[in-house]
Amino acid sequence: MTALHRRTIGLIIAAVIFYFIGRMAYREWDKISGYDWLPSPPWFIASIFLLLGVYLMGAFGWTLVLRMLGTRIAATKGISILLLSLYGRYIPGGIWSVLGRVYLCRLEGIPDSRSGMSILLEQAYQVASAGLVFAISLLFWTDTGSVLRVLPLVFILPLFFVFLHPKPFLKIVNPILARFGKGPIYISLSFNRMLILTAYYLFYWGVTGIAFYSFIRAFYPLEGHYIPVLSGIFAISFAAGYLAFFTPAGLGVREGALTILLSLFIPTPVAIGISLLSRLWLIGVEIVILVIFLINRETRRMARTALGW
Repeated sequence: MTALHRRTIGLIIAAVIFYFIGRMAYREWDKISGYDWLPSPPWFIASIFLLLGVYLMGAFGWTLVLRMLGTRIAATKGISILLLSLYGRYIPGGIWSVLGRVYLCRLEGIPDSRSGMSILLEQAYQVASAGLVFAISLLFWTDTGSVLRVLPLVFILPLFFVFLHPKPFLKIVNPILARFGKGPIYISLSFNRMLILTAYYLFYWGVTGIAFYSFIRAFYPLEGHYIPVLSGIFAISFAAGYLAFFTPAGLGVREGALTILLSLFIPTPVAIGISLLSRLWLIGVEIVILVIFLINRETRRMARTALGW
């Protein structure tokens, strides 16, 4: 399947999902249009600062993986490389963010094999821990009926736990690499380091849940005891969007998952609005990060070097 075919399929899937979200929005339009969507400034500002922290945590998580693989890199350098590479997601093709990170690592003298492995591990732990966080969050779902509605999803959660250990991951990845004439890859992480990564990304999703709660709280008066539930919902929606690699940046899939799961706890019109606005929330914070990078001399130098300016 060519890249054009994959992208076409992805756009079709995203369009179908947005179509169904649009149908829901059409049925609920009177309630959506009549709702006061003016955010509460304190909660909204808090959500932005917390989300900035989440991006920094995600970038440091990858730096931590890179260090565990034997690469000595300063935290500020690793964070800058990952955050700069984020903007490759906006280039058509879907792989430019990863390639950009590998290229920026190469400029710092880090071998492609080492940076590529770190990216695989970082993404595997991020997605797998998302499934684990969602499973834990089910303990806080007080409505039995809501749990039953997501019961089919529960049966696939063990797959996420399996990928917290590299061996099952490599048993799938290495045969795929062999088909393309690539040699097998090996991961030498101790059990203690795997536990550290798992704990780190569980904490990462916890902070993300607090940021997401603050964002929702800016529009809807939701009680604070829903934070664990929201952490799980946002995490599994991210995982769904990430695993749906046919769609660009999980477009449509993440919003669809958020709408369905949030509507179990808040009114459907609000859930639709929140899921769509959350995409703008993420993009807005990435714009803030870009502005900070343009101001900072060191990150400007990194960007100019990467672009050959």
